Amino acid sequence: MNENPFRLGSSKVDWCEPNYVVSEHIAEFWNTVSNIFFFLVPPLMISLFRSYSKRVANGIAILWILLIIIGFGSVYFHATLSLVGQLIDEISILWVLTIGYALFLPENYLPQSFRVQRHRFVYACIIFALIITCLSIVHPYANAFALMMLGLPSTGFIIRHILRCDNSRVKTLGVHCFIIWITAFIVWTCDRMFCSYWLSISFPYLHALWHVLVLFSSNEGIVICCYLTVKHQNPQANLHLYFWPNEQWKWFSIPYLKFHDDDDNDNFSISSSNNLSTKFYV
Repeated sequence: MNENPFRLGSSKVDWCEPNYVVSEHIAEFWNTVSNIFFFLVPPLMISLFRSYSKRVANGIAILWILLIIIGFGSVYFHATLSLVGQLIDEISILWVLTIGYALFLPENYLPQSFRVQRHRFVYACIIFALIITCLSIVHPYANAFALMMLGLPSTGFIIRHILRCDNSRVKTLGVHCFIIWITAFIVWTCDRMFCSYWLSISFPYLHALWHVLVLFSSNEGIVICCYLTVKHQNPQANLHLYFWPNEQWKWFSIPYLKFHDDDDNDNFSISSSNNLSTKFYV
């Protein structure tokens, strides 16, 4: 941080794609443009989850807004390879993971004081994120490793609760999400560790593929957690999994949730009959 963090190339992280080959104004062209889905999918999800947001958690859109910020940070980072771009990218990921824990971590994993007053856990997550944000600025080279470690427990939680889920559609979506995430992790690792090989075959684009895979796996993970949260608090909730734009193309479509009695004029909250705690602290 002793030098200008906005300077082009000020980040010590440089991915496999050769710099300034496609465009003299963009350092890593394909790593930059591959972030386009971060600007397309989250706004769509905010719209598709409009009713869910009203009836369950009116702050769920925060996660998709943070995904958009991740996309912006990643575009800026890969276009400039600046330290500021790297930090925006990585800190946004940190906040997505932390807010995800605040929203979705089941009560039985929490201390008793947090179970009784869930908002305390939310505040603790925010304080934790602020502390890690400061540390990430001081030691940015450790961020990628720290984020991977922070994300591992969430993967374990999802797998454990998906195995207990009695909804075959949601279970299948969980398997699909897990496969995409594992593929994304392998792609990310191969780009970092075997760059010379990918350069030798003129295919240094694995990190660009990582952007696409991690966006869709993260989105599916959020949908799954939303479903499991509602079913955990109210097993009788008439919540269904759908795919946009077409059910027939579901593995190439966007999953979303909808209550059976939803309609476009829905102005009531499920909390009136079923006290879903997320409604009150998000």
